[in-house]
Amino acid sequence: MHIPLVIHLSIHFILAVLAGFLVGKHYHKINVGVIAGIMGGFLIDLDHVLEYFFTFGLRFNFTYFFQGRQFLLSNRTLSIFHAWEYIPVMIIIIYIFRRRQTLKVFLMALTLGATVHLISDCFLNNYPARNYSIIYRASKGFNSSLMLDADQLRFNNQLKQDLGI
Repeated sequence: MHIPLVIHLSIHFILAVLAGFLVGKHYHKINVGVIAGIMGGFLIDLDHVLEYFFTFGLRFNFTYFFQGRQFLLSNRTLSIFHAWEYIPVMIIIIYIFRRRQTLKVFLMALTLGATVHLISDCFLNNYPARNYSIIYRASKGFNSSLMLDADQLRFNNQLKQDLGI
């Protein structure tokens, strides 16, 4: 399923706010929950900005960024914030700080936001869950061609052709 980026980002934002709101409401700390939910469920995508700079250096072109050229040109998917492996680590950290209420709420909302983001990315991007494992991506050398199925590779190749890459 290929949806416009603005809808993709809107879905992430709404789910992030909702995740944070639900955690915050449960613990009577809505502001903390919403802020952390947005950080975990929406700002997680800042790793795509890092990936852009790894590919293009410090020259920034919004059009190239929103076209995803950093992935198309490099044929790599680092996405260092997009990883299931962080979730159990965060749960352990939440347990360690369980008596510090505000910190616990923050970490819970952050973790729920990230979890919802990864789940929604699986559906929105039509990628298997394993693609959101940093261990799996590392085992493939972060090479996108080794992680994508034939249809996704065809789509990327067509996109490259359409963009003149």
